[in-house]
Amino acid sequence: MAKTQNKPHLTNFIKQNYIWILMIVTMSCIHLLYMYLIGARKQDVVYAAVLDEILLLITVLVGFFRYSSKVKALSNALKRPVEEQAQLPEATDDVEILYHRLLENQSIARSESESSAAVRQSRMRDYYSMWVHQIKTPISAMKLLLEAERDELGQLMCDEEQSQCRIADMNGCNISATELNASGKQQIVYTELSDNLDSFEDELFRIEEYVSMALQYQRVSSTENDFVLEKVSLDGVIRDTIKKYAKIMIRRHIGINYSGTKKQVYTDEKWLAFILEQILSNAIKYTPQGVVTIETAEEKDRFFITVKDTGIGIKAEDLPRVFEKGYTGYNGHADKKATGIGLYLCRQMADKLGHTIRMESELGKGTKVWIGFDLDYADTRD
Repeated sequence: MAKTQNKPHLTNFIKQNYIWILMIVTMSCIHLLYMYLIGARKQDVVYAAVLDEILLLITVLVGFFRYSSKVKALSNALKRPVEEQAQLPEATDDVEILYHRLLENQSIARSESESSAAVRQSRMRDYYSMWVHQIKTPISAMKLLLEAERDELGQLMCDEEQSQCRIADMNGCNISATELNASGKQQIVYTELSDNLDSFEDELFRIEEYVSMALQYQRVSSTENDFVLEKVSLDGVIRDTIKKYAKIMIRRHIGINYSGTKKQVYTDEKWLAFILEQILSNAIKYTPQGVVTIETAEEKDRFFITVKDTGIGIKAEDLPRVFEKGYTGYNGHADKKATGIGLYLCRQMADKLGHTIRMESELGKGTKVWIGFDLDYADTRD
């Protein structure tokens, strides 16, 4: 892009007004030629030539001064905030008046377009917020139904065991092969049903996570911040996050190491929990088997939470871009359900809260994420 010209130059002025300057020079030449033809004295011709040149010089200087004033006024307007740049220098001719009108029309059209876009965005945000809150009702209903099915299955399995015990008692502990075979098939069916219920519960949990992420994305994109900065006990937030993912980690045989912390930091508890949930969710998702370790450390005026897994890791070329919006990298292409939004939201929220977040990873060995807190944070609220 060419650099904006913001300094007045005499050359530019002459190029813009060369017709008028050429006319003045031509008139001066005609004037001198006329004096020569009528036989005026040489001294009179020289005197007239000097006067004409002085007149030309004064005309050029006055014109250049006005030109320079306008250039400086426009340059100063460019230095002001965008909303104040509409205050242009006063128009002095018809062309400038028309230019002013064109700019005013463009400004009005842009303002109307921005207003219309803001209204559409607000309606879309309201719709998605309403949708997120409405979808929570069937999700809750599905969870209740799932729990009821699990309770019913447990009762059936318990009744089956009691029935077998009664048959054994009646037959003197002798159960026929047919009865054993039927009982074995029934147990297989119950086991399969239990596994299916576990899978349903995992998928329902994932739906709930995506719904929550959609709501948080709307909040991050909004100009209205609902932050509540206060002194928060990190131990409670970390333990609640672990508890939320405990069932999934148990089913996937993933261990968790966390020894606790007594540290308190200034943050927004809800948003910090969201960040931790996204990081732990990724650690579980990309750790087929192994252990997730959550630790805390203090370094000078900084305090860190680290989440380390023994999963598949991240390629070196993908690592610098993992916090970009929509970027999924190699792992995301392998996992077709990856959205590339979770870590982007983590970075956005960490920046807004004044926290830091960074990641290290080695392919095939695991990933480690740091969340940093400033211990010198000053609470300036009333």
